[in-house]
Amino acid sequence: MSKTGAVTLLLLVLLSASVSAQDTVTIASWNIRNLGQSSDVEGRAMVIAQFDLVALQEVKSLVGLDGLLSVLNRNLAEPLWEQTRSQLVGDRPASAYYYSFVYRNDRIRIAIWPKGSYPEATPEIFSREPFFATFQAGVFDFTLIDVHINSQSDSKQTAECRRLADVWQYVQDLDPQENDLILLGDFNRDKPTHPAFNDLKDLGLQALVTTTGTRTTFGRTLTGGSWYDHMWIDPTYTAAEWTGQAGAGTPTNDSSGSGCPEALRGMSNHCPVWAVFRTTTDDD
Repeated sequence: MSKTGAVTLLLLVLLSASVSAQDTVTIASWNIRNLGQSSDVEGRAMVIAQFDLVALQEVKSLVGLDGLLSVLNRNLAEPLWEQTRSQLVGDRPASAYYYSFVYRNDRIRIAIWPKGSYPEATPEIFSREPFFATFQAGVFDFTLIDVHINSQSDSKQTAECRRLADVWQYVQDLDPQENDLILLGDFNRDKPTHPAFNDLKDLGLQALVTTTGTRTTFGRTLTGGSWYDHMWIDPTYTAAEWTGQAGAGTPTNDSSGSGCPEALRGMSNHCPVWAVFRTTTDDD
C-alpha cells in the first residue's frame, strides 16, 4: 500500500471512531509550524483527525490550509471538516500568519457572531492580534480565543501575556450571555505558573494542562523542550462543562510529564494541547 493510501485508511478509521464520546467534544490547540503551500499535510491531518476542533497557529499559506482540509475530507461522501480563519496578522512579513479553527461539522457548528480579531489600541501591544470565534456542540456553546504570543524578547512576551486579560474582558463583554470562553494557543511563556499569567489568574482563570513536567515543544531529548502551549477557562462558568480531562500530545498518545510524543516529531516543533468538554451541559 502506498503512503497516501495508508494515510487515507488511517484517517477513515479515525473519523469513523472519534476519540470523543457522543456527549463530549475534544478541543485542541496546535502551533502547526509554518504551514505553507508546499508543506507535507498528510501527517498533520492524522493528528488533527483525533480531535473535534483544533485552534491552529502559524498557518502561513491558505493553499496549505486548503490542502490540509482536502486530506481530511478525502474519500468522504460529504465534506466533514471545515475551517474559519483570521486575516493575515503580524507586524513583520516573516512572522505574519493566519489563525484558523478547523472543526468537524457533524459534531460542532460555528455561530455567526461573536467572531473577529481583537481591535488593538494605540500604541499596539500584540505582534499578532488574537482571533476569536463562537461555536456550539450539543447544548454547549463557547467562544475560543486563539493567541500566538511574540517570540522576540522576554519583555515583549510578558507584556503581551499580561494584555490577554484585556482581551478576555473584551470578548466576554461582546456577549454578556456567553461566559464559556476558552483561551488557548502558543503563549511562548513556560509553565502556567509564570508571573506573566498573573493578570489572567486575577480574573479567576484556571489552566487546564497542569501536570508537572509537561513539555509542549520538542527538545533534543524526550524530556527536553518547553511548556509554551496552554488552555485557560474561568471555572466559575465552565467547570461543569470541562470533564477534567486534558493533556499534551493526543488523547491516544498523551505525553504529559514526559515531553511531546516522538511520533509527532518533524510535523511541528510543538505538539497539541487538548481538553475534553461535555456537550450536555451549559450553565451560562
